[in-house]
Amino acid sequence: MKRIRTLLVGYGYWGPNLARNIVLNPSFELIGVIDQSGSRRDLASNSLKVQTYARHQDVADSLGIDLVVICTRPGTHLEIGSYFISRSINVLITKPCGLSSIEASYLNKLAIQHKVKALCDFTYHFSPIIAFLLENSRATRVIQSMREYTSYRTSLGIVQSDVDVVADLGVHDIYILLLLKSTLPKTVSGLKTNSDHHDRTHSAVLILTWSDGFRATIHVSWNSPKKVRLISIAGEFEGIILEEMNRESPIQLISFEPVGNSYEALAPVDKHSQNVSFSMGKVEIPKILMHESLALEIELVGKSINRIELDQNLPTLASAAEVWKVVEALQNSIALGGVQQNVD
Repeated sequence: MKRIRTLLVGYGYWGPNLARNIVLNPSFELIGVIDQSGSRRDLASNSLKVQTYARHQDVADSLGIDLVVICTRPGTHLEIGSYFISRSINVLITKPCGLSSIEASYLNKLAIQHKVKALCDFTYHFSPIIAFLLENSRATRVIQSMREYTSYRTSLGIVQSDVDVVADLGVHDIYILLLLKSTLPKTVSGLKTNSDHHDRTHSAVLILTWSDGFRATIHVSWNSPKKVRLISIAGEFEGIILEEMNRESPIQLISFEPVGNSYEALAPVDKHSQNVSFSMGKVEIPKILMHESLALEIELVGKSINRIELDQNLPTLASAAEVWKVVEALQNSIALGGVQQNVD
């Protein structure tokens, strides 16, 4: 089978991770790297032994490129993506894919017009931890009765130059919730929690509500001195803790039950006069086969480009446009001081 001739645009923070997985996959051939920075081009040239370019316009059409991986600033995605899609070349673009739902939708429609694939790098789609939630029978039971979803996604920087923390970090949980709920929330609200001297939102609390009444809470921040990646999911009598920074037990399955009457069983008058407590039951730490999400992503992207049938759909620019609709509603809410907004 012909190797997928791949061009990488952007060799900053995320680019080397993508480059490593492309080089390690025998289905791919990395033929070049584009970066505006001379020092980054030198690093790519020395470490990867490939041709480098300062601008995407410098790449000859005769190279026979099959895939362009774009991991530059979101503000450049529309121009670079349009350039290569218009030349009938497949693209994989890092999240959030442009600066708006309009840009993501435009690139998706352009890809349909030119009959190429336009994929989005939502890496949690390929995470073994998220796969466990979707495939394990006990986990799916908790998801089906899910009452609460609380996520803490914080770190110290990187402060993005052209998007806020909602578009940078919040998109991860929005996409995960789209996988778990199979639909977008109906309404959202958000509050900026960093000081006002920042032009953009650097930290925020986000609340997403679905039409069935389910509600998710997400705390995102670039200002935290501690990097946290923790998701707490509560069902009726079971819960799940996902803590990807915890290498020994990234997944914990927890059982619990009320001591005495449950809150729902109390009479209305008693709900304001009686306490309800819960007892913690067994904590199970399942053994799962861990893998690097990017490695699986590159593997499946390669199969998709080679027209090998997959047992799952890959995240596309259409997916990115849906996620952007939630981000934009949250941004509107934050601008209005937390006023609830509908997701269009």
